[in-house]
Amino acid sequence: MENRAFNLLRIMARLVADKATPAPAPQEVAQNWHGAAFEVLGTRCVISAEETRLIANLPATLPIPGVKQWVRGLANINGRVIAIADLSAFLSGGDRIANGKHALVISGRGINTGLAVDASYGGVRLSTEELRTDIPVADELRPYVSGVFSTSNGDYALFDTTRLLTDAEFSEASVITTS
Repeated sequence: MENRAFNLLRIMARLVADKATPAPAPQEVAQNWHGAAFEVLGTRCVISAEETRLIANLPATLPIPGVKQWVRGLANINGRVIAIADLSAFLSGGDRIANGKHALVISGRGINTGLAVDASYGGVRLSTEELRTDIPVADELRPYVSGVFSTSNGDYALFDTTRLLTDAEFSEASVITTS
């Protein structure tokens, strides 16, 4: 009896397999990447939405004595005191300053930092299929760029704020040395 039941199950399985409609081919779904677009040193860049806390109008800053020239100072953004760094001045060694009216507030290493940029374009959605690593970027940006989104609207360098925040030159903004 057990053999007969097993054989019936085998026959039913074969019939189902013979009559079954093939499963549709899996479709490739393009992964979207979300971030904030901005311009620095004439290059359009993007940073990840996870790294961007806010795009704010650049407020007046209170100078901080004893820091490098690319540190603009402290600013009150939405009730929080945030240090503002001029990204263009930092990247160019002080040769150029950001002339925009926006700051990108980023978060990393337990602190929020504002980056004054030349222009802010707001949020963007890009396809990860457009991310390439073979497109050159300006020498000043190269240490902080992990790829370039090549789109029909132009290129966007993927700016890696983790690389910026862990750069000793950026994180040690003081010009005062202790002996």
